[in-house]
Amino acid sequence: MPLRELFWAGQEVYITKVFMPIIIGVAILLPVVIVLFVLGFWRHYRLWKLGQPEKRAQNWPARLMTTLAVALANIRILKVRELYPGLMHSLIFGGTALLFLGKIIRLFSFGGLTTPPQSIFLYASLIAEIGAVFILIGGGMAVYRRYVRKPTRLDTEPEDTLVFIWAFLLVLTGFMVKGFRIAISDIKPPDWAMWSPVGYLISHAFPTFAAELKNEILVWHRTLIHALPAFIFLGYIWVMRSRLQHMILSPLNVFFRSLNPKGSLKSIDLEAVEVFGAGKIEDFTWKQLLDLDACTRCGRCQDHCPAYLTEKPLSPKKLIIDLRDHLHLRAPQIIKAKAKGTDLENAPPLTGSVIEKDELWTCTTCRSCMEHCPIFIEHVDKIVDMRRDQVLMESKFPQELTQVFRGLETNSNPWGMGRDTRGDWIRELDVPIMSEMSGEDIDFLFFVGCLRSFDDRNKRVTEAFVKILNHLGVKFAVLGVEEGCCGDPARRVGNEYLYQILAQANIETLDRYNIKKILTTCPHCYNTLKNEYPQLGFSCEVVHHAEFLKDNIRKKRLKLEHPLAKKTTYHDPCYLGRYGGIYKPPRQVLKSIPSLDIKEIKRSGMDSLCCGGGGGWMWMEENIGTRINIKRLEDALTVDPEWIATACPFCVTMFDDAIKNKDMEEKLKIWDIAELVELSLFGEKK
Repeated sequence: MPLRELFWAGQEVYITKVFMPIIIGVAILLPVVIVLFVLGFWRHYRLWKLGQPEKRAQNWPARLMTTLAVALANIRILKVRELYPGLMHSLIFGGTALLFLGKIIRLFSFGGLTTPPQSIFLYASLIAEIGAVFILIGGGMAVYRRYVRKPTRLDTEPEDTLVFIWAFLLVLTGFMVKGFRIAISDIKPPDWAMWSPVGYLISHAFPTFAAELKNEILVWHRTLIHALPAFIFLGYIWVMRSRLQHMILSPLNVFFRSLNPKGSLKSIDLEAVEVFGAGKIEDFTWKQLLDLDACTRCGRCQDHCPAYLTEKPLSPKKLIIDLRDHLHLRAPQIIKAKAKGTDLENAPPLTGSVIEKDELWTCTTCRSCMEHCPIFIEHVDKIVDMRRDQVLMESKFPQELTQVFRGLETNSNPWGMGRDTRGDWIRELDVPIMSEMSGEDIDFLFFVGCLRSFDDRNKRVTEAFVKILNHLGVKFAVLGVEEGCCGDPARRVGNEYLYQILAQANIETLDRYNIKKILTTCPHCYNTLKNEYPQLGFSCEVVHHAEFLKDNIRKKRLKLEHPLAKKTTYHDPCYLGRYGGIYKPPRQVLKSIPSLDIKEIKRSGMDSLCCGGGGGWMWMEENIGTRINIKRLEDALTVDPEWIATACPFCVTMFDDAIKNKDMEEKLKIWDIAELVELSLFGEKK
């Protein structure tokens, strides 16, 4: 008789003597576990509610699809080319999903609740067994990685070891229960070997029992060594704040991730709020507090942080953990104060007591931490919010920024150079100015930016790009002295008030000329104009010169015929790559140049190390640890280049300084891609 028929024939006795006692046990224990889960989740929810309101539920279909892709396929880990941990997490999470699916199906495969064909039970048995095997393989990989390979970014606590042992024993006892059930079954191989191969192998380890004892032993065997420990384990996860809570909190954090452009910081309505930034833990939004709870301490953010890699005090991982610990410490007092309708007095400020000022100010806002976080934790936004509190509420910031703010306020550039000199680079070139054009139509407004207007090294890039535009016959114009700083330097260091003043001034000018398309060579201007000005009501098409050059080369409007036989490597600017998602266009431009020998740095693309100029560091002194631009130059030197190419004025300046610092001006040069296109288009300058 086939297995499924034999199985069905014996169900009445099995249900009465074996399954019903288990059902009664589940009926008692399951509500307890559910209550513990609800109470544990409520405890977290109460913490998040302490934060400020924020809309994060729009476009839920897109949110759900990404959450499933991250949770089931671990695309975020695989995205950063970490195959081993990606496969490990996929096996553990996928195995857990299969195990629970098999258990749930099997629960409803007996008479009394529903009466499906018993073949469903057999498939469920196989699914659960495959899931359990996946868990063991993934768990073994995790143990090897954490206790043998021991990556420095991982911190192993006693609770982690307990979880590994407990989970392993639960899977093992599950196999033992199945093996025992097969051993006492009247159904013989080969069917069990097909539907439960591991259970069948284990069944050989069990002795033969008298018929009248079989079912009784199975009940106690299953209950004491498997079911009860499993329920206790589930309860432990939520009562003891186990790391395994991230199996719920991480997907939740992914679901509520930001859908705004990567480069846009949260805007502040300066007239509607009294508190700017985050000076206390409850000043963060509820989503930012969820971030703290969801962190898995994996350390990927730390591994890619330029500040941490150059011996600065900042570790993105430590920053999140410190804020989380502070949240858990202060939350009961805050909740109690709110219940009384009063404010919590003598609350310690975040900066200075929880996060040291050197941690806060050594961030370059490169966004590498956020791009490498598998669950979309938003480190940079929290850092900028704390900077906003220090600048706007406390007037505490690095001394060098005083001059930067004054220069931006008086002359709309960080150096305070006379605004009437912003267009000095135009004098020897045929560059139309908007105020002199009498309403003529243009293809682009060329937004030059501060560095490309005032810095001598970067003005050469501007001149090269203008020559390319003129060669193409593009109808363009510049604002000249009417152009002001886009506001990025002010916003990234926390001076939201000054940023909005600068932005509004530019917006008024752009609106007056009815600008519909902007071309820029600066990724910081590109990000600000494209992703942040819409928050203030201005929106138009913004194009970076890497894309512009690539398109014109592809259309054969730019014919690069002069070979440049130099070993060259390309450095990805943070605000062009991780913020703007523009990785291929500059490389395509370089590949179009004849004879240019291009070598990739190991840390490139999304993994590119910051040049050290973002987040206000272009204008601040770097006195702690190794200089970031020196570290990045050393990265580039590993491929022995003669030239380094990039597509950002900040990066040009930082590499230029690093090359001079190492006395390598005769051996190594830094170029913007526009300069290399000009050389290949017109020939090298003599």
